[in-house]
Amino acid sequence: MIFLADRVNLDKRTLLTRIHTQLQTQTGADAPVEHVRYYPSKANKLEVRATIHPERFFDASYPASTVQLHVSFDFPTEFAYDFYRIQWVDSDRELMLGWHQDDTHMNLGECRFQLDYRGDTIHRTEAVFLDRHPRNVFDHRIAQLVDVVDALTWTDGRPAIPDVTGE
Repeated sequence: MIFLADRVNLDKRTLLTRIHTQLQTQTGADAPVEHVRYYPSKANKLEVRATIHPERFFDASYPASTVQLHVSFDFPTEFAYDFYRIQWVDSDRELMLGWHQDDTHMNLGECRFQLDYRGDTIHRTEAVFLDRHPRNVFDHRIAQLVDVVDALTWTDGRPAIPDVTGE
C-alpha cells in the first residue's frame, strides 16, 4: 500500500484515484458533484473531471446549471516540484480559470493563475507556489476557488478578476 504522506512513493495514478474518490463522495441528490470520471479513460488516467452544480457548490446563484472541474497532476523527475492544473470550466460562458504549476511561462514563476475567455487567455498572473503534498494543494486550491469565482466580475460582456490568487 502506498501512503500519500510519503511523497517519494506517490504516483500520478494513485493520486488521481484518491482525488476521484474524494469527489465521488460528494455526489448525490443535493450534493455539489453530479458525476466524476477519468480523462481520457480509467485505463489511461491523465486527469479527473467532475461535473459540478455550481449553485450547490457555492450555495449561491450562478449563471450556468453545470460546470466542469478538471484536475491533473504530474511528477516530472527533472523538476524539483510537482506539476498540476486545477481548472474551473464553464462551457456555457466559454470561461476557464484556474491554477497551473508547470514549466511554461517561467517569467511568472513556478505557479500561475490563468483566466481564459472564448479560447483566449485574458489574464495570467503569478500565483503563490505551494510546496505541500498534492492532496493538500488540491484541497487548498478548491477552497480558494470559491473566493476566485465569487470575485469574478463582468464588464461589457467580458470577465475580469481582481488579484485574489495570493495567500
